Amino acid sequence: MARILVTAATGRVGSALLPLLMTNGHDVVAVTSREEGVAALNATGASGARVDLRDPAALDAHLYGVDAVFLATADDPRQDAIETALIDMLAQRDGLHVVKLSAQSAGLDPPVSFGTFHRRSETALEQSGLPFTILRPTFFMQSLLLFADDVAGKGRIIAPVDKGRIAMVDINDVARAAAAVLANPDHHGRTYTLTGPAVHSFGDVVETLSARLDRTVRHISPPALLARLVMPLATGMPRWQTNLIVDLLTALKAGAQETVSNDVAAITGQAATGLDDFLDANMDAFRP
Repeated sequence: MARILVTAATGRVGSALLPLLMTNGHDVVAVTSREEGVAALNATGASGARVDLRDPAALDAHLYGVDAVFLATADDPRQDAIETALIDMLAQRDGLHVVKLSAQSAGLDPPVSFGTFHRRSETALEQSGLPFTILRPTFFMQSLLLFADDVAGKGRIIAPVDKGRIAMVDINDVARAAAAVLANPDHHGRTYTLTGPAVHSFGDVVETLSARLDRTVRHISPPALLARLVMPLATGMPRWQTNLIVDLLTALKAGAQETVSNDVAAITGQAATGLDDFLDANMDAFRP
């Protein structure tokens, strides 16, 4: 078994990854930027710690005996610089396997949205001399839950993706893939695109929700310009972040994530979760 350090361990992927690593018997160091999250990490059996990833030296103090690092960071306008500095620090430890959580949009030509930052980090990792594996998930199925209140209260999903079809992926499948590659040298030097087993438009999503809720759910696709103006007010997110979200949704509208990959099944030996199964497990979130 390996000693594995997980960054952003209270994030969406990190929190799904931790129990898998613990079940597999790994010794896990779990770091978070949130002081209130440390106790919850310790409760899982991991060694929890608060670390500001903007300070590479702070992470370095937790690397004793570590064999592999799951590198994930929060969205930030300096995300590429933060990750590059971390990679430079990790490169000082020979043989450390780094598994980077990236994004499918980093593999587009040219990269778009958050993928622009991720691609710069990927390049730094590829040039670091470290054993590495890169995971590029598509749009998370769990992101549909961000629309749950609107579905429950107003019977609608507002997203500027028109009829774009998306090979959405379940976060739990991303975590399963990460758990499978972290302690396996067979995946060194590999880049994987993680998708679900089929493509779906938001029209498909609302059709399924309408049938299961026995009420009409509509998909409204506003112009991108309107979305850029309204989203910061509607979500409370900073404009730099909402602009990148709109950039991504615009790319999805154009078909940027309509290719299905078999990488989840190839890595984990289990089929990727389908959208129907995800909605089955989460229907209560969409009910009035």
